[in-house]
Amino acid sequence: MRRVLDKIGFSQVHIVKEQELPDGNFSTVKSPNPEEREAFTMAIELGKKVGADILMGTDPDADRMGAVVRAANGEYEILTGNQSGAILVHYVLGQLKEAGKFPENGAVVKTIVTSEMGATIARHYGATVFNTLTGFKYIGEKMNQFDETGEYTYLFGYEESYGYLAGNYARDKDAIVASTLICEAAAYYKRQGKTLIDVLEELYAKFGYYRESLASRTLKGQDGVAKIGALMEDFRGNPPQQIAGSNVKEVLDYSLGLDGLPKENVLKFMLKDGSWFCLRPSGTEPKIKCYFAVCGQSNDDAKARLKRLEYEVLARIDA
Repeated sequence: MRRVLDKIGFSQVHIVKEQELPDGNFSTVKSPNPEEREAFTMAIELGKKVGADILMGTDPDADRMGAVVRAANGEYEILTGNQSGAILVHYVLGQLKEAGKFPENGAVVKTIVTSEMGATIARHYGATVFNTLTGFKYIGEKMNQFDETGEYTYLFGYEESYGYLAGNYARDKDAIVASTLICEAAAYYKRQGKTLIDVLEELYAKFGYYRESLASRTLKGQDGVAKIGALMEDFRGNPPQQIAGSNVKEVLDYSLGLDGLPKENVLKFMLKDGSWFCLRPSGTEPKIKCYFAVCGQSNDDAKARLKRLEYEVLARIDA
């Protein structure tokens, strides 16, 4: 990452010395995952000392990228994967428009559990948005389809779990390119007197106050596997008609192979007010994952909607 940042002209780059060299024991963090705030503890300390505008961290194989931004009040705010994705969609597509290089058939690809904010921004710029199942390999498959048919030009792809890719040189998320792009974006907007937090607030004001969250329930052993299966079948066979004060408009059962996607045991409930929640068993752990998303009229409204949606869905799961 340092080589790339240096090559494009970023000279004020500071490295956390204790985390500079490979350490298979990951002795400075509980988990080397940029999705976790704790992973940025030492970076935030260094950032405060040197006055850094943006902090970045990757996971050990450099495919996930997390960013922390200094707000106007001097405090550091961690961006969620959905927030970073929305900013990058706005920046990448905006730069293409500004340069007159935006293709008529431009496409943005995201997963079904990723926020609709980036999709709304992409459509605003004139891109077609495609949804895939969870996992960047499915985004890669879409890229292959575009290459084969020529019907669409891939512009950007991302998932809520901190994976991003611009360009079609690879078929997996790339933290080096994502880090470079978010640094470019931070510098571009800084010249306009804005932080990335300012940009995010502008996007909220224009497109809606999107908020998302993820909750997991771990259920171990054979009983746990059976419980997860029973929960999915309960929601599939007895879907809620109303939740969090809004009617359920549509139930998307991806086990049926919707929209030409592979069959997968995932349920997504679309609410009339634009909110949604999604249930899916983890493919690697004894967990059921619950994704929540709302779009409010203000930050407070969105937070209240999200809290109520979480509470009512999880109450049924925990019953």
